[in-house]
Amino acid sequence: MTVAKRHGLAAVSLFRAVTESLLLTALCVCAAVAATPKPASAAASAPAPAPAAKPSAKKPAAADKASDKAPGFAIAPAPAWVQTVATDALPAIPDAPLQVLLMDDQTRLDPAASQRYSHNIRKINASSGLEQGSQIEIVFDPVYQKLSLHTLVVWREGKRLDRLDRKAVKLLQRETQLERQMVDGRMTASIVLEDLRVGDRIEWAYTLTGDNPVFEGKFVDTQWMSSSRGPVALVQRRLLAPAERKILHRVGVEVEASEQQLDGGWHETMVRRRSVPQAHFDAQMPPEDYFADQLEWSEFANWAEIADWAGRLFAPALQDHAALAAKAEEIRAATAAPAERMTLALDFVQQQIRYFGTEVGASSHRPALPEQVLRQRFGDCKDKSAMLANLLGQLGFEAVPAVVSTIYRTQIDRHLPSPLDFDHAVVAVRQGEHWLWLDGTRSLQTGPATVRGSADLSPALLARSGETVLTALPAAQDRLQAEGTDTFHFTSLAEPGLLTSVTTYYGDIAESLRSARASQPADAFEEMLYAELLRAYPKLQREGTPLVEDVPGQNAARVTLKLRVLDYWRLYENRLLVGDVALTLPVIALRVPSMAPRQLATRVALPGNYRQRVRFEFEETMYTHENTVPFSESNGFFNLQGTNRNQAKSTQYDLELQVKAQRVEATQWTAYRDALTKVWPRLSMQIGLPTISVDHADTLKKGSDDLKDAILKGRVKVATAVQADARYRLLITSQQLDSGRLPPKLRAQVLVTRGMAFDHIGQVESARQAFEQAAALDAQSSDAQAALAVNALMRGDDSQVLSAAGRALELAPNDGGPRYTRAQSRYMTGDFGGAAQELSDILNSGGDVDRSYRAVWLYLAKQAQGQDGKAAVADVQASGDTPAWPYPVLRLMRGELGFDAALAQARSDPAQRLNRECELYFFAAEKALLDKNREQARHWLEQSIGTGVVEFVEYGLAQREKARLGS
Repeated sequence: MTVAKRHGLAAVSLFRAVTESLLLTALCVCAAVAATPKPASAAASAPAPAPAAKPSAKKPAAADKASDKAPGFAIAPAPAWVQTVATDALPAIPDAPLQVLLMDDQTRLDPAASQRYSHNIRKINASSGLEQGSQIEIVFDPVYQKLSLHTLVVWREGKRLDRLDRKAVKLLQRETQLERQMVDGRMTASIVLEDLRVGDRIEWAYTLTGDNPVFEGKFVDTQWMSSSRGPVALVQRRLLAPAERKILHRVGVEVEASEQQLDGGWHETMVRRRSVPQAHFDAQMPPEDYFADQLEWSEFANWAEIADWAGRLFAPALQDHAALAAKAEEIRAATAAPAERMTLALDFVQQQIRYFGTEVGASSHRPALPEQVLRQRFGDCKDKSAMLANLLGQLGFEAVPAVVSTIYRTQIDRHLPSPLDFDHAVVAVRQGEHWLWLDGTRSLQTGPATVRGSADLSPALLARSGETVLTALPAAQDRLQAEGTDTFHFTSLAEPGLLTSVTTYYGDIAESLRSARASQPADAFEEMLYAELLRAYPKLQREGTPLVEDVPGQNAARVTLKLRVLDYWRLYENRLLVGDVALTLPVIALRVPSMAPRQLATRVALPGNYRQRVRFEFEETMYTHENTVPFSESNGFFNLQGTNRNQAKSTQYDLELQVKAQRVEATQWTAYRDALTKVWPRLSMQIGLPTISVDHADTLKKGSDDLKDAILKGRVKVATAVQADARYRLLITSQQLDSGRLPPKLRAQVLVTRGMAFDHIGQVESARQAFEQAAALDAQSSDAQAALAVNALMRGDDSQVLSAAGRALELAPNDGGPRYTRAQSRYMTGDFGGAAQELSDILNSGGDVDRSYRAVWLYLAKQAQGQDGKAAVADVQASGDTPAWPYPVLRLMRGELGFDAALAQARSDPAQRLNRECELYFFAAEKALLDKNREQARHWLEQSIGTGVVEFVEYGLAQREKARLGS
């Protein structure tokens, strides 16, 4: 058994990278493939196997016979005991670029050496299947296995093409696990087929003879019952064993299984699976479920037999005391405290013995002696565990090597008792009534040994005789995984703030952090550290460099980040400053790639506890009353508790999440998704602050009371509710601006609101000043330019209309409002052609109301050019039975409705009467001017102005037209 060497994480969020990995793959854990017997082919070693094939009845060619005893492999007929599979009536499977027609493995447990025969057939149906289909790889361990090739045939249009040529077989010592610091001595017989075509069927067969002596003559194996290359017509696994040998088997999917006694004292077990769908990797699936398609074989009857076996393997390394005697004496001399001695022993094994695995033959499971490990100064998980247990034993501790699974975790008890269940070794150290589980391979741990114990692995089996059951390791759900405090400090809300983020990572995540720092370029490491905060707050800017430090007395690392808070606040309903609050640690712990329905179980990579605090600190009083609002949510998957506490100059969000589930079954997915949906608003909230300070709020209240009294008593005249509201908005915006809480962009927004309020009470010059101030504060504000264009239209400054509307369209090209304003201005200046073109371009954008207004102006522009305005707007029709205003005005223009009827419709809604009359009188006046009836036009203009609806553009235009007529 070996562990995978730590590797640096990509430049993404550290925590996200760990939680999205397969449990501990970012850490120093064993490679599952290293725990299995050396595979016979790439099909057997990969989680989704390559297909197997049928033996050929044809004898090898004479040229091959002459060299069948050359080193590396032999070419020979298939063994006589092999049972031929009929391939003329295989089950139907879906069409695919590559189809696997047959995966047939037959094993015979001869006393001298087991024989593993493999027969495979695959078919190429599309060019995309040629690459996978043309490569055959057979992996074996030459220390104890011999390879015999029997058949390699390409079937093309019914013709048999023999391709079994010794020259085409390349023997490679690839050491595919070298990047994981593992050397296993395995060899690959690689064949790349030439002249392979779509429609070809490839068939090959071979036998591997020999057994790994480490299993002491007992049979164990795993075989896949599916393939990732394509759908499989038939998977067959046959085992022939002497009747007296008791071989158990198990598989996690539905199969056909049969057993029978054969002549000669042989017992046959046959396992078949037909019409097997193509295996696809699902990154969300728990790793233990990924191995559900594996067929397990084991001659070990129970855990006790495996414990006895493991005890025999570890015994020599535990009894070699002389090699470590000097180190033990050195530790005893350094300290008398047991806990400190344990830490020094662990430090020695973790840090001074580098990780490197040599897994040739029986070394796949048998640990090296301490003398050898000391001499070479490297070892894998079993070597380091044996050395650590030996050293701790000499220091007076009860320390026992133990084997665990990094894959199966909670599911190991569903598997057959087998050495192949375990892919990692640790050391159990007695601590009172409990065990402390130490991992000698985790060289990036810090703090006392007592805080470095492993968790969230499978139950362990102590490697000593007499053990009969598995022993559970601590559950990760009870451990603190990460805690962080994000503090926002604002000297003034109108100025940028500073975010100081301090996050402490524990255990696995802390070790990954150290690994990433050691293995990545500095800039990539920094990108990773900032990634999640910038995801939550994309407008923040880094301030200085990150500080990463180990936490004394803990296996923990603390990260401190500082960011400048820019453009954080936004206005909500023109009365609140609102900012997003992200509780990043709980969000990442609960985030799933997709909320879509699932048919498979879902893994929860890092159960445990996550604490997050987000605090806002201010220099002035923000809250007049202190209050605390708690919330909680608990279900079978996680517990969530939190509070929001407001004080005079601060507000604070505290949340603690406990992820309890390690996996979510497919039947639980809907409930889990609903639970996430329910709590998500608690994980991404908003802070809201008043735009007006406490002192200015008192001034506003008095001013509002005085204004209300003045309006009621008639001292302040208002013709419409809009004008009354505008008066109040002037009071509010005055206090908002005077409070000094608004950053420049938000101050510009308030100035636009203030300018519109001035426009609505007829103070167009004051409005102009407000709009121009807003545009100066925020040069990117299209709203300020659009509002200035409308204001200029009412004032009669048509050159400013064109410049402001043009700038608004540069900033917001899809906004039809500025184009409409520009069209009105062009009409008022006599550019009827330009107005008509602009109106035609935007006529059909917007709803019925917009279309009716634009159609009225288009009618006028066309008529003013001497064209048929009625024809230009003939196709503009109301979409409902009760047309919305101003559709009656459009009908008046087209001659479909008399003025009195239009006026009656304007007066049908008392609340809108004055507004509609203002518009109707203005447009009627424009129509009268086109009809050369100046006196009637003057009368309608006076009527429009007489409504007092100064907030309407038509009111201002009526004043412009009256002045023009008067001149």
